[in-house]
Amino acid sequence: MKFAKQLAATFVLAAAVIAPASANIVVDGSFEAFDGEGAWQTESWSRYVRGTQDGSSSAGTGCAMGSNFGCTLSQTLTTVAGQRYDLSFWLYADGVVDSNGNVALNFDNGLRVWFGDEIVQTIINFPTTNTSGSFNPGGPSTLITISNILATSASTVLQFAGYHNPAGIYLDNVVVEAVPGEEPGEVPEPGTLSLLGLAMGGLALARRRRVRAG
Repeated sequence: MKFAKQLAATFVLAAAVIAPASANIVVDGSFEAFDGEGAWQTESWSRYVRGTQDGSSSAGTGCAMGSNFGCTLSQTLTTVAGQRYDLSFWLYADGVVDSNGNVALNFDNGLRVWFGDEIVQTIINFPTTNTSGSFNPGGPSTLITISNILATSASTVLQFAGYHNPAGIYLDNVVVEAVPGEEPGEVPEPGTLSLLGLAMGGLALARRRRVRAG
């Protein structure tokens, strides 16, 4: 029984080493420092205070271009080839919802999301959720999740492209995290395998010594 407990503890330790803690790899995902430079690169997106979910700022398209996804917002992420990631963000569109919950004013809009070379989401005419009666501050925003996206290199561009006509759409709290418990290709690092092998070998040796002593 004691050996079984030691063996179980060894597997728990190995799992903790193999599965790294998941963390957001997006810099300034809440756009508190967004100014068109730095981590986020942009073509016509700007910082706003509408539809915020985390902090006091959001990023809005800032341009009306019909149905052309020409206004872009992007960040180059440090990724692991073969690793899968989950992407989430909060989205809000200008407009007004009346006291009966009906959309009284809504505008054409669109948002397209790339992860590397792959289009992972396209949203057309996202409905407003604004119940404040005016455009500022707007909200509440809506959580959008895109799961299990594969990174194919050590550097991946996350890009949002949007349009509105005439009022805006806004992003906040952008998060990209490695899928919990999954290693690239399900192949542990050699050092991790060595650690597990040493631990198993030590337990086996201790068990043989106890058997001989008995």
